[in-house]
Amino acid sequence: MRAETHGQLYGDVLYFYTEYREGFAHSEMWHPLYFWFYFVFMNALWIIIPSILLLDAWRHLSAAQRALDSVKAKRH
Repeated sequence: MRAETHGQLYGDVLYFYTEYREGFAHSEMWHPLYFWFYFVFMNALWIIIPSILLLDAWRHLSAAQRALDSVKAKRH
């Protein structure tokens, strides 16, 4: 997994958290377009997509480890 994915995920979590801590002072709270679409939806994509990539990488790494373990078990 590339470091950019981890960095993007970390940065977006910090972005949401700092806005929450400041009481959403930089946006029109609850506005359908500015808050829900731009702030929540568009930024949530940058949390959802890296999370999916991390889970996919985890799945592939786990499958590769299981395959390696089964080959080692057959040798002994």
